Amino acid sequence: MLRYIVERISDGKFLELELPITVSGAGRKLGGAGSFSGEIAPIFDVYKYAGTDALIDPLATFIHEEADGVIRGSWIVTRTEFEGASWRIEGQGFSSFFSGRPYEGEYRGVKVDPIAVARHVITHAQSMTGADIGVKVVGSSPVRVGTDSDTKLAAAQAVLKEAKRVRTANTASRTAKTKTKQAITKSHDATIKALQATSKARLQTLQALRKAKAPSGQIAAAQTARNNAVQAVKTAQAAKKTALKPVNADLTVIRDALKADTKSVNAAQEKVKTAKEAVDADGGAWKILWWDTPDCLQAMQEAIDEAGYEWVEWSGWNPDRTKVLKEIRAVPRVGRKQDGLAFVEGDNIIEQVTLEADAADYANTIVAIGAGEGKKALRVTLSVASSRRRRPFVLDAKEVTKRSVLEGLARAELAARSQLLSIAAVRVINHPNAEFGVFDVGDTILIDTDGTGAGRQRIWRRIEELEWVGTDVCDLMLGGV
Repeated sequence: MLRYIVERISDGKFLELELPITVSGAGRKLGGAGSFSGEIAPIFDVYKYAGTDALIDPLATFIHEEADGVIRGSWIVTRTEFEGASWRIEGQGFSSFFSGRPYEGEYRGVKVDPIAVARHVITHAQSMTGADIGVKVVGSSPVRVGTDSDTKLAAAQAVLKEAKRVRTANTASRTAKTKTKQAITKSHDATIKALQATSKARLQTLQALRKAKAPSGQIAAAQTARNNAVQAVKTAQAAKKTALKPVNADLTVIRDALKADTKSVNAAQEKVKTAKEAVDADGGAWKILWWDTPDCLQAMQEAIDEAGYEWVEWSGWNPDRTKVLKEIRAVPRVGRKQDGLAFVEGDNIIEQVTLEADAADYANTIVAIGAGEGKKALRVTLSVASSRRRRPFVLDAKEVTKRSVLEGLARAELAARSQLLSIAAVRVINHPNAEFGVFDVGDTILIDTDGTGAGRQRIWRRIEELEWVGTDVCDLMLGGV
């Protein structure tokens, strides 16, 4: 039995246990949000709530699909529409809630599990007022990301900044002391110069008296005046030396300090250079910073990609069936290879299979370009051996800032595009070959078709998305193995 349950997000209350809706599509997706759509006819009693927020309200309501007691999918209502008397309802998987939602904090992880980073992002996104929708990220990995190299760089830069500050302070002191020395020298030199002029004049007077053979008394007096003038100059010069002695001593100390400062600055600069090289090599801490305007879903995806994991939405009853749990499950690989199932055209594949070999979609080389400008942009090139001529495909991933994440995206793109023959989708029914509930998103299944001119083909494909059409029909969107 199939039924649709309406849950109010704010308090988890079930508003309707059997919503009378005709569902046109209810899907799940690998690494993304599936979609939901349906219509409620005016003949049903719940139609009275159409146009109100009492039952179905975008961003306020979950719709859960239950098949024979098992929750098969959960969607957050994103849109309602009226055309005539038709009340149409659309929804997206709950992970869509985090797309376009900015990360508003500052996160720096060192030696942290990327899945824990993903969990932090989703928890953070729901920590804001009115933002909790009850979703948890489940899983863990052995991978550890983030180093303390940028912390060490910050410490080295702080040491360099302090060394430069000390050198600047000592340079300023030297300038001030030099100005003081210049002022003292100027003051004393003016006095000395005046005294030297007086001494010269006394000498000229003495020499004139001697030349004129003046009385001995006059010559003796002139000699005494000259001697006094010479002594005055010597006294002034000694006073200058005494005045400059402490200033010169201070300048000697400052000179020695500046030599030590220069050594400290040079050593600190070398450490900063080494620390920068380490950050360039390993990227430092795993950072998610609000000023980079990161998208929460993208930040979660990057972290899960870094672990080499995949993710899928899961919802199901808690043990006492009083609450529907919503989880984003991160695992090494979603699904498994279903060797025991058969998807055979004409048996459980009910519509003719389209077999594709389109060169427009084919590529055996992927050139992935990530964040950065010009030659500094992240770039990864991956190829697969093939008898076909080289055909590259450029993957634009400018939002990706980490090489390992870019490599993962390139690898997945290469796997999807390098298949010689591909099948994009099949429509299947519930059948003993592959009963509903046995296969799911992420599983790799074998498609057996002989309805084309290419003869019988048996091709392994992976379920990337599935969409239930009622209880007995399911559309499978397929990708690389």
